[in-house]
Amino acid sequence: MNRLTILLLTLMAFSFSSLAQTKQAVSLQWKITGELPATSGQEKALGFAGPVAGENNGVLMVGGGSNFPGAAPWLGGRKTYYNDGYVFKKNSNDSFVLHKAFKLPFNLAYSACVSTSQGIVCAGGESENGPTDKVLLIQWNNEINDAVFKNLPALPLALTNASATFLNGCIYIAGGETASGVSDGFFYLDLKKLNEGWKALPSLPKAISHAVMVVQWNGQRNCIYLLGGRKKNTNAPSDLYASVFQFDFVANKWSEKHSLPYAMSAGTGVATGKNFILLFGGDKGETFHKTEVLIAAIAAEKDSAKKEQLNQQKAALQATHPGFSKDILVYDAKKDQWAKDGCIPFPVPVTTTAIKWGNEVLIPGGEIKAGVRTPQILSAKINQ
Repeated sequence: MNRLTILLLTLMAFSFSSLAQTKQAVSLQWKITGELPATSGQEKALGFAGPVAGENNGVLMVGGGSNFPGAAPWLGGRKTYYNDGYVFKKNSNDSFVLHKAFKLPFNLAYSACVSTSQGIVCAGGESENGPTDKVLLIQWNNEINDAVFKNLPALPLALTNASATFLNGCIYIAGGETASGVSDGFFYLDLKKLNEGWKALPSLPKAISHAVMVVQWNGQRNCIYLLGGRKKNTNAPSDLYASVFQFDFVANKWSEKHSLPYAMSAGTGVATGKNFILLFGGDKGETFHKTEVLIAAIAAEKDSAKKEQLNQQKAALQATHPGFSKDILVYDAKKDQWAKDGCIPFPVPVTTTAIKWGNEVLIPGGEIKAGVRTPQILSAKINQ
């Protein structure tokens, strides 16, 4: 056996050993733990994309979002936005059951949501009126058995599909879509100094929406990680990102880390353990890009017969959407390494929020195919 062969075998053994260590460090047991109810006037629960979601005072709160109650979007269905909200409590069977309904102050979908010690913060988002700069704090009050709302300082600009995380009493917001483009903004709000409002931090390395953002330990200190996402372009298909950026508070700057195994957007994720980040599902963009190309061709086509033919192609493409990635990706922030760690055994939603609940991850609602929502609440026990 020559020296090159020995070297290659050694590298392969190291690679497999590293992957096995990651898999052993984090394992997940998935189940359907609950279901969102049907809204009034609807015979069955359709679920919602972009719902407000989080945990506060021992309850799961899910509200708002959007769906297509009349017909699929490729058949001319109209997107409807909601302010219906639901409170779930865990029962003796370790499942989440509906406890009470409530109403958000306004229709809201695709806001950046994060659970904090003070309540669930929902920043930006959109309604039938377009993107908003409103920021809402939602709390569950056990004494009055009801939801309580507080308006926080408005964002510096109206944003939808931005990313949010929480650290040391501060809310951080990154990227998102404006009415005219995609933002590279990065802002924070100190919940103890609300009168100071939102403050700007160094801009993102590039404009990004639909990304996952979490705080995790990198072996030296807590940093913010921004993972994946995309950027909508005016005259070309969207850019889909496999990029991973780390914001170091000491250096006060962003740096690029080891990329995802593939580009993904609109997935969900949580930090867990001392240095791991889990990413769930996401849109790899193949059908998404094909649809964008057809939409551009339809807009440019002048011949009515050819335009109709293109419309039929788009409808067929969307109607046969295969669903989104079921992969579970694990990132070791200390080692700057990625590994795939199995798959979720259910249709995996995008455009929703993953919530850490003790040693459990909850993923409520979301979109499981183009224009198709799910009412299911997925959960996974994290074994470390």
